[in-house]
Amino acid sequence: MSNGNPLTPALYKLMEASLILKTTDAKILATHLNRSPATVRTEFQRILAIMNVHCRYAALKTAEDEGWLYIQDTPNKN
Repeated sequence: MSNGNPLTPALYKLMEASLILKTTDAKILATHLNRSPATVRTEFQRILAIMNVHCRYAALKTAEDEGWLYIQDTPNKN
């Protein structure tokens, strides 16, 4: 985390997983992150409040636009 990123490491990891898995579905993300769906929903509510946005997709876009969240391309291993 850098660039003035207001997200805690746990919230950042949730946002990163959302980008990697291309979903904001709490059940899918909970399984991936080994958290409960209720925890994921609560964490998303914290993210929305921190970023002052109205939906999960807006939070992802804001994080990307601000440079707080990005996925590095990894080379293919053939």
